[in-house]
Amino acid sequence: MKIPIFSPYIYAPLLFILLGAVPIRSQAGRTASDLYTEVDKYQAQQTSMLMRQGKAVDRDSRDQILSQRKSLAKKHAAELAIRPELQNTDLYFLGRLYSIAENDKETLGAMKKFVAQRPPEENDYLLQSALSFVVVLSSKYKQMPAAEEAFERWSNGHPLVLGQKPVLQDHLATGYYKDGQYEQSVKHSQAAFDLLKTIPAKTFQEKRNREQVYMNLVEMLALGYKKIKDNDRSLNVLAEARAQSLSLPSADLYRKVMTFVEGGGFSEKKLMQKTSFYLSSEPAPEFKVKDWIGQDPVSLEDLRGKVILLDFWATWCGPCIATFPRLRDWHKKYSGSDFVIIGVTKYYGEQSNKRMTPLQELDFLGEFKRKHKLPYGFAIADPDEASWKYGITAFPSAVLLDRRGVVRYIGIGAGTEESENLEDTIKVLLKEERIAAATVRNLFPSAGNVVSQ
Repeated sequence: MKIPIFSPYIYAPLLFILLGAVPIRSQAGRTASDLYTEVDKYQAQQTSMLMRQGKAVDRDSRDQILSQRKSLAKKHAAELAIRPELQNTDLYFLGRLYSIAENDKETLGAMKKFVAQRPPEENDYLLQSALSFVVVLSSKYKQMPAAEEAFERWSNGHPLVLGQKPVLQDHLATGYYKDGQYEQSVKHSQAAFDLLKTIPAKTFQEKRNREQVYMNLVEMLALGYKKIKDNDRSLNVLAEARAQSLSLPSADLYRKVMTFVEGGGFSEKKLMQKTSFYLSSEPAPEFKVKDWIGQDPVSLEDLRGKVILLDFWATWCGPCIATFPRLRDWHKKYSGSDFVIIGVTKYYGEQSNKRMTPLQELDFLGEFKRKHKLPYGFAIADPDEASWKYGITAFPSAVLLDRRGVVRYIGIGAGTEESENLEDTIKVLLKEERIAAATVRNLFPSAGNVVSQ
């Protein structure tokens, strides 16, 4: 079991040492803390060694290091478990070793013993960490009374990290749902859902980190309310999540919501009607562009007053190429009506199975544009920033912005129905706020500098 990446408990061993606690030493002279620390640092040390040797740290090497780390954790856990009279922090670090070894049942057993022995203290990072393991793993095995008791103790403990609470309640809700206790599942899901929305994300990365938890809660609430025959509230949750996917923006979250809607038999028409109540008015995020092709450099703010279609694609993506005829058609039909298409891609370091420098790839993309007779400009984004800021995990993905720069639609894939929905939304947005758009262009005169060749 892995504690989420934004959890502070990954730093618990360091805090434990800083607080001055002294773990019990084994007869062999290596403490449980020593064994855990060796495993904890293994990945960073091995990666650093590869880099010093001038070797590539690719996916295969990372997977190999993680496999070795898991084996080392299993070995140390087995060695530690046979020592007589393990107690106090020895049990905690044994649990952490079992966790890295991916032995959830033994992790839960060790953490329960640690919690049972641990006396209450004013600030106990290790106890809070252990309790979070107990909540998550007890929920996994549908041991709900134990999970609930651990959650209650965690909630009253210190330090209390508020951002961790929705994560734990998500696990509780899932456990209750799988156990058929739908009322309890909805209770925890709704509390976590409401709390998550009140905790401000300090960075864009924090927003992205919370997406999976948010989507898990959306699914639990939608399913839970449906189980207890409250279909209206179930649809409200999905509508709010769809609006959230546009305001973040996140094509990945949008795709998950719409997939769930389709698979759950919900009415997409009713969903669309409800979504408008939750829509944000925040403009879409800017992203850095390394190079432009067939387009003068321009920002999204420069284009206020125009309807903008950001088309995320790659040259190796067959479905992306399949969308080019419709994009050419839309450019011809609507470009005189304050409509701009920008194709967003990035440098991959290779094209057509040939390694390329950025300048070579720039030439390749220019020729690609001419070959496919694409009349709109390309933005070559700075590494993965654009995809990251817009939550793009699949190609092609289309993000449609209204005259205020607000995301109003996200389309994924090259299907006919998707194409029709996207074009219908383009038509609607072009009819909106024509008088206001003229005012926006006066505020941002550079909006008239867009050149599409």
